[in-house]
Amino acid sequence: MLPEPIHSIIIGSLLGDACLELNGRYYRIRFDHSWKEKEYIWWKYKHLYPIAASSPKLIKVLDNRTQKMYLHFRFDSKSIPELAIYAKWFYINNKKRVPLIIDKLLYNPLALAVWYMDDGHRRTDCKALRLNTQGFLSEDIDRLIEVLYLNFGLEVRKHYVRKGQWVIYFPRKTAQCFCDLIRCHVLPEMGYKLL
Repeated sequence: MLPEPIHSIIIGSLLGDACLELNGRYYRIRFDHSWKEKEYIWWKYKHLYPIAASSPKLIKVLDNRTQKMYLHFRFDSKSIPELAIYAKWFYINNKKRVPLIIDKLLYNPLALAVWYMDDGHRRTDCKALRLNTQGFLSEDIDRLIEVLYLNFGLEVRKHYVRKGQWVIYFPRKTAQCFCDLIRCHVLPEMGYKLL
């Protein structure tokens, strides 16, 4: 396992938008964010500098669903043996999954903050929050819900979005507790996601 805060940033990122890729003998992790999140990706780079292969670069990315081009910032970590354990935890048959031992990995509010900055949003119609978990299986989301309660005392629910897709829903009372827990780790530029 990598040292803190690198470990927690990686855990939060892998629950969010990041992915691991085998690059030769070792894995690397890819961080990719919209150009609108420039400060956020540079914050990640600053904290992950010891394992970063290069600084974030502005690139054009084709969205296969819409066939539109978008500007993104992207950087990769170095390909290092220490990332193999993260790949073992997070990937089954090349599909990203929630690790069976997520209760041992997701213990730091920093990891929650990174996950939320990657994939969370504030509901505009009520004082509630959501974490976009549509890429995970139902059983993975159940595991995350259990860990959020056991490790942080957060009572959340799984909300159905469409066939085979769910989000994690933070009702009003829990949403405020969650925001208070992660607020000190959330970048000012991402503060709009908080209550």
